[in-house]
Amino acid sequence: MLLLVPLALVLKSVLVAAAVLEPDGWAALVVLTAVPLLLLLLSPALLVHGRARTAYLVGVDLLVTLLLVGDLVNARVSGRLLSVHMLSAAGTFEGLGSSVLDAADWPDLLLFADLLAVAALAIAARGRDRRAARTSSVPRLGARGRAVAVVAPAALLAFVAQLLLQTSDPGLRVAVLSPLGTHAHQAWDQLIDDNEALTPEERERVADWFAANAAYHQAAPEHEDLVGLLEGRDVYLVVLESLEQVVLGARPYGQEVTPTLNGWVEESLVFDAVQEQVRDGNSSDAELLMLAGVYPLRSGAAFLRFPDNAGYTTLPGLLVEEGYRPVALHADAATFWNRHVVYPHLGFERYVAEDDFAVGGREVGMGLADEDLFDQALRELDRVPSPRFLHLVTLTSHTPWHLPEDLQGLELPDDDATSRYLQSVHYADAALGEFARRLDERGLLDTAAIVVVGDHRGPHKYAPEDERWLTGDDGRVPFLVHVPGMDGRRISTPGGQVDVLPTLAQLLGIPAERYAGSVMGRTLLGTHSGSAVTPDGTVLPGADGAGQLADAYEIADLAVSGDWFTQ
Repeated sequence: MLLLVPLALVLKSVLVAAAVLEPDGWAALVVLTAVPLLLLLLSPALLVHGRARTAYLVGVDLLVTLLLVGDLVNARVSGRLLSVHMLSAAGTFEGLGSSVLDAADWPDLLLFADLLAVAALAIAARGRDRRAARTSSVPRLGARGRAVAVVAPAALLAFVAQLLLQTSDPGLRVAVLSPLGTHAHQAWDQLIDDNEALTPEERERVADWFAANAAYHQAAPEHEDLVGLLEGRDVYLVVLESLEQVVLGARPYGQEVTPTLNGWVEESLVFDAVQEQVRDGNSSDAELLMLAGVYPLRSGAAFLRFPDNAGYTTLPGLLVEEGYRPVALHADAATFWNRHVVYPHLGFERYVAEDDFAVGGREVGMGLADEDLFDQALRELDRVPSPRFLHLVTLTSHTPWHLPEDLQGLELPDDDATSRYLQSVHYADAALGEFARRLDERGLLDTAAIVVVGDHRGPHKYAPEDERWLTGDDGRVPFLVHVPGMDGRRISTPGGQVDVLPTLAQLLGIPAERYAGSVMGRTLLGTHSGSAVTPDGTVLPGADGAGQLADAYEIADLAVSGDWFTQ
């Protein structure tokens, strides 16, 4: 048993790592990196024997296996391990069960098979244990104690060395620390999670970074005519769940997936080189990026770890000063991702969640169908005077993409993940088109701007094994500003989601001095590049200020965890 349990747990750790790591070859490293922490956990078993040893080994095996199975399922949903921060805030994830259950497979139960083997060995050894109990175990216990005195400190030192070697890349961190070691590191972070005052040196470093970034907010001469384009207009910021750039224009079997968005291109600003930049916080990270212009934390989600942080310079806050009344609408529970706590700090005067909808709608997947969300948005127009800023977060195209048959509008032969995704996006696109049509009926479309952004990727994040209809993904998400009647323009400045705020602020005619020194993004209307950096911190070729961008996530960690924005 002393050999079976650690061997089984090492193999399980490798399996989980393979589900997270790209390329999977890094998972082989976990054969070595999982050993120190497992030895540390299992070494007390040397000090006991009989039923006590069996109980200890089974207990550790069961707890670790449950955690690893959770990791495996979460990796299929989000591409990452479970976060200790997420586990501690599990109550905020109402509605996520369908995504989790869909990602679980019956073969996952095989990870518990070694527990049966341990039980069988324990029963077989029962007679030997009774005989051993009649003889003195003091010499044997002394030898085992000496073994533990050697093994445990050595294992601890090895794990400390792993901690010193870890990287900011979430995948490589799993390879270096092992899945269990990653959770141990997260747990330590959780213990010291309170906002820690920055040292004078850290404060100066953060301030210098923001000061240097303030230089990237000047519009290029060819785009100066766009400054103030949206001034005074009603603005509808629509965050379309899991929308990828590559899906726009896709035509499986000759069918348009996004006819509404495709049709808007001729009357829109299309920013087609915007990188997804979310990390553990997924959709909540996207909102931090786009509404506050701040990069996500390298571990955990800011909405969960630091929900009470205030002082951000936010798009809703800037618009309040322009006479807007910002309203956020979401078709899920108010507590999801702690939005009920965070949204007021982002500048929203009103938050309308699922339970606040005037008319109960149809549940599809995680929450109410997108058409119900847009219907509620139209109702809000009667309560909010112009100019309006409505932030709408859709849900129907959230994984696992099980759209009821009567809502499916594409003729596709298969029911694989990508086909289901395309059906869901097609539905979301149609719901968006109907929303615009009803705005037009009220005479409100000509004085509006509909901004469409993707919060993160879809199949390429959750089902990368099947991309028949969506080839050529490079991590981009859409950013489109639809202004009826304008001459469309495509802007291919490489940037990221963090650039949405400064770009929209410039389009709204808000002076740069009101936000340039306190947001981490750059305008995409400039002569320079935007914030072309990927979620793992890789700076894309040709990005201006590459050294500064390489430090962006580390600076965000300091600024958010140290609550720098309120200083």
